Amino acid sequence: MQNNDAVLSTPWEERFGWYHYDGRAIYEFTEKDLDDAAELYSANGVTAVILFGAHFRFSFMAYWSDIEDFIARFTRAFHKKGIKVIEHHSTHLTYRPVDPETFWAKNLAPGTQFASYPDFRKNCETCLTPSGVHPDEFAQIDGSTGKPCLSSYIHTEGKDVHWIFKHYDGNAHCFNHPVYEEAYWGHVRRIIEKAHIDGIMNDDVQWFGGGNSCACEYCRAKFREETGYELPDKEHWGEFFEHYERPDYIAWKKFKKKQSGDFHSRMDERYKSIGFRPMRPAYCAEVLPFDTTCYGFEPAQKLWDFIFQECCGIIKDSFVCFAGEAIHRFAMAKRNGKPPMAMMYPQTADSAYAAWALCRSWGQLYTGTGGDPRSVFDRPMRDFEKKHVSLFRDPRKRADAAFWFSPETRDYSDKDAPQKYMKPFMAYLESAYVSGVCCDMVFGTDGAETLSAFPVIIMPYVYSVSDAEAQKLRYYVYNGGRLIVLGEFAGRDENCGERGIEEKTRLLGMRSKLKRADYSGREYIRRETFENAFSRYVFDTVCGEAVARGENGEVLCVEEKIGKGSVIYHASDISDHPIQPAVWPRGEKTPCDRSYIGDMRAYDGALLKLLIGGGFTTCSDENVLVSAFETECGTVLHFVNTKGFIQDHDTFTNSRLPVPPFVKGAEKLGGIAASVSFGGRTYTRARLYSPEFEGEKSADIRCENGRIYIEIPKGTFAGYLLAVLE
Repeated sequence: MQNNDAVLSTPWEERFGWYHYDGRAIYEFTEKDLDDAAELYSANGVTAVILFGAHFRFSFMAYWSDIEDFIARFTRAFHKKGIKVIEHHSTHLTYRPVDPETFWAKNLAPGTQFASYPDFRKNCETCLTPSGVHPDEFAQIDGSTGKPCLSSYIHTEGKDVHWIFKHYDGNAHCFNHPVYEEAYWGHVRRIIEKAHIDGIMNDDVQWFGGGNSCACEYCRAKFREETGYELPDKEHWGEFFEHYERPDYIAWKKFKKKQSGDFHSRMDERYKSIGFRPMRPAYCAEVLPFDTTCYGFEPAQKLWDFIFQECCGIIKDSFVCFAGEAIHRFAMAKRNGKPPMAMMYPQTADSAYAAWALCRSWGQLYTGTGGDPRSVFDRPMRDFEKKHVSLFRDPRKRADAAFWFSPETRDYSDKDAPQKYMKPFMAYLESAYVSGVCCDMVFGTDGAETLSAFPVIIMPYVYSVSDAEAQKLRYYVYNGGRLIVLGEFAGRDENCGERGIEEKTRLLGMRSKLKRADYSGREYIRRETFENAFSRYVFDTVCGEAVARGENGEVLCVEEKIGKGSVIYHASDISDHPIQPAVWPRGEKTPCDRSYIGDMRAYDGALLKLLIGGGFTTCSDENVLVSAFETECGTVLHFVNTKGFIQDHDTFTNSRLPVPPFVKGAEKLGGIAASVSFGGRTYTRARLYSPEFEGEKSADIRCENGRIYIEIPKGTFAGYLLAVLE
């Protein structure tokens, strides 16, 4: 059995690839076929490969032995090349289509995945566990019907963060059901013992049924035991579900989240029981806007060896949304001492290069998959990384500010929290990214020392604030921190009780007071004017500086000094908080919204810069985004050219359209000038590197007035550049 202690000692040097397989690989591929695949991945710099096949694993029970044997053959081939193998599958999703005939007619057509497995439909519908139980017997139960739930969930999409109902054409098993866990562990244990894999991803540990599951007998009993509450029967379910004023409903959501994490912990104990120390990467596509399935990614985070995001959208059109999620993964990974990473779906060499450049500019590892095991685009970037290992290893972000992320606001404040609170939060975060404000993230679980590491903490639309969190915030401010509160704040406490208007400022130690009053009109703030501000509150008592006023003198923002620091409380909104949503591929003509980057810079980004007051990264070319990190070799700057990524009008897009600056032979940029704050250090030159040229180039630097100014010569790069300051 593989011992991964040595493997995990240098996690920043791992280079992940993905291998997709179906029944043809299982039943037809020879040892030479697998050896050739291993050679291809090795030549492309891959050090660890994640498997993707027979994904809804319980629908493939009839083939488990064959799958286990294939994984063993695959692992032997890849181990010959020193490549680690991570088994990956959906832990409990299974196919039970609502319209079986239509589903099977489409998915059993010649050339499809399912057609490569003999008698797939029959075996999928009738196969029993080794103990003789049909999988439907341990399905998650929908509390609104009392029947097995659909593998459906509610999530958000689009520029308006509207609700979307997603359905996986099946149902999901309950991982609190003992028969399920017995069957699942049996299969996983056989893979470990037959194949000697190096790691595992237990995917999709979450609760489906549109949020209504699970109300099976085992979950009901556990819920009663752990909380003292009873789940209602189906006749009374509507009085319970999504009633955020009910303590028992909030307790149920928290219970489900805990159960997701507990399952991962039980698996960890099982691995230890047989001496298996697996590498455990884990991802989540979207953390910021919602968590309607009470996913296990966050509660089990201490178990993960690589913490990453699945970037499901078209890369060039979705990069701003991805960047916001990347700020979260970077912070979450840092808290756990693990590398962050992003997984993308490039379909071309230029989209792979662009994806890699973005990930590296966010301080993350990169992994990409196009679905075809022959389409591995990594080699130029992997060769570049090998030459400059120390410039990418464990980077420390040079942050101008940190955003306070509140899962409690997202999960327990309101059924429409994504639209009310998380959209404005994401808008400010994304606006900061495109406006040159380098951002990190903090959490309510962070201690005072972690919070105090950031000169500015920004709290946009943090609606749920506990007494303990408020105490930390007061301590942070009193000891020199600057806290910026934006929009709705502290409407609920840790018990989901409503807070009064007087508490909103008092919680932070402020003497200034708000009153309820609607305002709509211009906002004047530090010699700038926003034409269309609106607010539900104005300041009635001002103890400090009135930073922003309305047309008739209404005070919309106050800065109040407290101890060594200050609180800036900006109660109004100066925009509708535009975001740049991810664009999920829907074929050759996927609808795509216009670019909102200009609006984001003009409104929320501009407001942030006014309130923070200094620092920031600038570049003479607005399409080039610059990020700064400290590494073991000093300060590095990443330059990513995003020209042509998102169109300035609504259009159609697809995953194979060129990413202009990253295509082979793309026109090099003219000379560009950039600047960053230097934090007291003096630099005299910059060494420049890129996959686009061999060796090293140089750039002139000057340091004055607390900033570093760097001049990148004309014709240096088209898509990506790495600058090392000396």
